[in-house]
Amino acid sequence: MKKFKLLIIILVSLTFISAENLDPWKDQLYKYTKTLLLLKKIYYKNNINEEKLTYAAIRGMLSSLDPHSYLLDPSSFQTMQEDQKGKFYGIGIQILKIEDRLTVITPLEGTPAYRLGIQAGDVIVEVDGKKTKNLSQNEAVRLLRGPKGTYVNIKIKREGFKKLLHFRIKRAEIPLYSIPYHFVDPFPVDKKIGVVVIRSFTGTTTDEFEKAMKSLVKKGIRALVLDLRYNGGGDLRAALNISDEFLERGKVIVSIKGRVKRMNKIFYALKNNQYENLPLVVLVNRGSASASEIVSGAIQDNKRGLIIGTRTWGKGLVQTLFHIKSNVAIALTTARYYTPSGKLIQRDYTHLEDYLLFYNDKDSYEKNTGGIVPDIKVEDAKLTMFTARLRSKGLFFSYANHLVKGETGLKHSLKFAKRAPIAIFRGKKINLYTDPLPPAISEDFKNFVIKRKIKINPKDFNKSLSSINLQIRREIVSRVWGMEESFISILNDDPQFKKAEETLLKKI
Repeated sequence: MKKFKLLIIILVSLTFISAENLDPWKDQLYKYTKTLLLLKKIYYKNNINEEKLTYAAIRGMLSSLDPHSYLLDPSSFQTMQEDQKGKFYGIGIQILKIEDRLTVITPLEGTPAYRLGIQAGDVIVEVDGKKTKNLSQNEAVRLLRGPKGTYVNIKIKREGFKKLLHFRIKRAEIPLYSIPYHFVDPFPVDKKIGVVVIRSFTGTTTDEFEKAMKSLVKKGIRALVLDLRYNGGGDLRAALNISDEFLERGKVIVSIKGRVKRMNKIFYALKNNQYENLPLVVLVNRGSASASEIVSGAIQDNKRGLIIGTRTWGKGLVQTLFHIKSNVAIALTTARYYTPSGKLIQRDYTHLEDYLLFYNDKDSYEKNTGGIVPDIKVEDAKLTMFTARLRSKGLFFSYANHLVKGETGLKHSLKFAKRAPIAIFRGKKINLYTDPLPPAISEDFKNFVIKRKIKINPKDFNKSLSSINLQIRREIVSRVWGMEESFISILNDDPQFKKAEETLLKKI
């Protein structure tokens, strides 16, 4: 009898276990299917787009994992193909959608967004009246892109600014070249320092770099500044190749570690007799991410050069593309990047506000792991809030255009040399690389702004005069002599570059 009672208890227990295991709500696919059926049956609108809902569900799953896993739906695929063709029209920013924040990773040099002063870390909250909170990253990209010459209106939330910044931006062809500038630093006398600016890592970066270096070597450079500021990353192979240019064969560049063993890899320098002995400084800032962090981390850990600037973004998650259809894929995080010394590149993203706006990086670098911490910390040159607002309205760009065409109050007072960045103001030569602008130019700019019915507080204007003059100079040089000369024209006021220059002059 006791055995019979025991058997009944066991059978009852098994029944409960079996019933529990068969609970359909425990099956994740059932949850999705049940919800979809409910929507189709009761939702107040007819003709529910099931494909759109499915993609949204996949995006939701991926976003709950980490900030960098994402879905490439057919529309995203089209965008990717446009990028690969090397030609599209837009405003010139790299963006990332993290939860409900559309964040600018970096503005691209020379593009409309760059000219208007959009910065890494800016959060785009609205595009042409549409809130970005509920838009996918790809939907936002499609809104930002459009026919050449058309305009897009965006609103931006920026750290330190209480009010949203409003931008009206004219779309243009966005160049996809990797190295926009390479030149010999014109400032030190008889000390030839080469400068190479890499703004992204692509399939052409290695070839572009080698051509740039051959040109600089012919000019007799004795040291190099490698500028990776605002470099949002890109192709891993390109980052490995650029690192290899400076490291001896056999040196570790970066390692990848994931849960699946086959994802684990260590990448080494493979070549010698390149630029292993050239004195080197690498410039980085918060706009430097991913592939640029691999390069700077490899240089730093191998003690091959000095890193100067501010902590990099801290994007060290490896995405692998898995095709689930001919025009649909999932970019899934499968591993993490580590520097040669074993330091994790990925910054903590537990609190997204910190991850996006660097809130936990203000007091001490030791409080926040991830990213590449520079050997010498030098803050970026900062625009005043007043100057930033003027630049966001395109006023410096517009003023320079009118000034160069002789359409301002200085039309009879200012001329420009053809070959060198020299202005002749009332018979006096002004070197726009080094000399201060005459006060009459900033006064002319003020009148230009006032005529456009924009209110100016004289105290704010005077407090911001140095940064205003810097923006005027940059735009004038750009209009007359081109983007590379414009870039050079502000280097004397660039604290990070000046520190790099000072450091290298001690080594050559």
